[in-house]
Amino acid sequence: MITCKNNFNELVTLPREKFKFRPSVYGIVRNGDKMCICKNKSNNKIWFPGGGVNLGESRIDALMRELKEETGLKKVKINKLIGSFENFFYYQPTDDAMHVFLFFYDCTTDETDLKTNDFIQDEETIDPQWMKIKDFKKEDLSDMNDEIFDMIKSLK
Repeated sequence: MITCKNNFNELVTLPREKFKFRPSVYGIVRNGDKMCICKNKSNNKIWFPGGGVNLGESRIDALMRELKEETGLKKVKINKLIGSFENFFYYQPTDDAMHVFLFFYDCTTDETDLKTNDFIQDEETIDPQWMKIKDFKKEDLSDMNDEIFDMIKSLK
């Protein structure tokens, strides 16, 4: 049995065989003093544009695909890998348990226009927007609050 958090930040215990392996990539995309964030449809918490890496796809290709699908951003410079984390997670709406490796990249762009919800190609992502980095709070996050918050605050 594995105990993990679900998308509502509640602890759940599930059988090990329920978990699927899922490498994922996320962009901390900055434009000046702002970063691009999205909200999760199921809990209205903040997360970052990104998602699963498909079999045979590189992490960079996956990140560029996910950024375009969820935000519409196409001219993004991927500067460097800034964090990687392992996590176990249960996504309650679809009854999916995941053993994830999350790779976070520091990215920059000059683009400012973001997709509206009508054009987002993702079942969980809504409301892409620019948020001032100084306004970012740990309790706004969907999961892994301390680790992700510390990573964001370390960006210069």
